[in-house]
Amino acid sequence: MPEFIQQASDFASGLHPYAIIGIFAVLLLLTIGLRSILKTPQSRLTAFSSETGSVLVSRKALQDLIRQTCLKDDWVEAARPVVKIAGKKINTSVTLRLSSPENLKETTERLQTRISGLLQKSLSFDQIGPTEIMVSSFGKQDVDEPAIVETALQTDTGLTTLLSSKKPDSADSEKTIETEQETKAK
Repeated sequence: MPEFIQQASDFASGLHPYAIIGIFAVLLLLTIGLRSILKTPQSRLTAFSSETGSVLVSRKALQDLIRQTCLKDDWVEAARPVVKIAGKKINTSVTLRLSSPENLKETTERLQTRISGLLQKSLSFDQIGPTEIMVSSFGKQDVDEPAIVETALQTDTGLTTLLSSKKPDSADSEKTIETEQETKAK
């Protein structure tokens, strides 16, 4: 091991002082870059501090609270909020499934106001970022099945074919066979 240290010392003494400074600068930048890449997002936020201590709220608790607030609205069937903490600012995005496409604007504006009010007034957070709402789907109660419409097609021989979801009666099928045999005989 002492031989390795001796070789490193000889190598460093042969370098120009600017090269040594450059190597340290590159190492410092790599360390800062790796730290910012590997840094986990902040999982809790200080709601408020008092003389007796601080009150912290986790991101998961905020997400649950926002989900419950959204589900209280009659038009919301499901809500999936995501809370991101950037510095001291809370950014919220909520994916919703609404029961109907009616009142879309009113419903989303009402939810944005409720979420912002909840974070500002109830939890004393001052740095509220934007609340983005994305509607992913609408409930199935308003989707109408297309009705099966019977249509009549006229052929050159004057036969009428009805397209229907019903199976033909046995009497109708006998008439169809007789009509086909008459047509072939002509």
